[in-house]
Amino acid sequence: MSTRTASARRQARSALPSTASNESVKYARERKPFGKALAENQAIQFPLVELATQAEMLRLLIRKTAWEMDQLNEEQIERTLSDRVSMCNYWANRLCCESADRAMQVHGGMGYSRHKPFEHIYRHHRRYRITEGSEEIQMRKVAGFLFGYMGPGKH
Repeated sequence: MSTRTASARRQARSALPSTASNESVKYARERKPFGKALAENQAIQFPLVELATQAEMLRLLIRKTAWEMDQLNEEQIERTLSDRVSMCNYWANRLCCESADRAMQVHGGMGYSRHKPFEHIYRHHRRYRITEGSEEIQMRKVAGFLFGYMGPGKH
């Protein structure tokens, strides 16, 4: 594995929302307002199921992109995989923020406090949606590849 791929994997892994999702599931199982676990409520279950599904899809995209990066040199990566790197970047940061936001919702007031890591995760990763190239810039790169303005299909 190349250094650049290891770096990309490490960065993407750090943005994955597993901490917030796992803590939310654990809390929803333990918390029993009115004698019934929060986890029994579909309004709690469904958003966490969506987050878990999206996180797994992102993990697979990151692994596939990293593997493809290992097969190419720098110039080929920029020409052929730049859009996928942008997909991983903007989606990982967005999903991390959504996961932290959902965790704050599930945990109620405690989730918003500094007693839980969610508010920090949200603030920390929200800035990456701007400083690592805004989502719109990342999406513009993906659109360039998709519509043939950039990349190997450039018209």
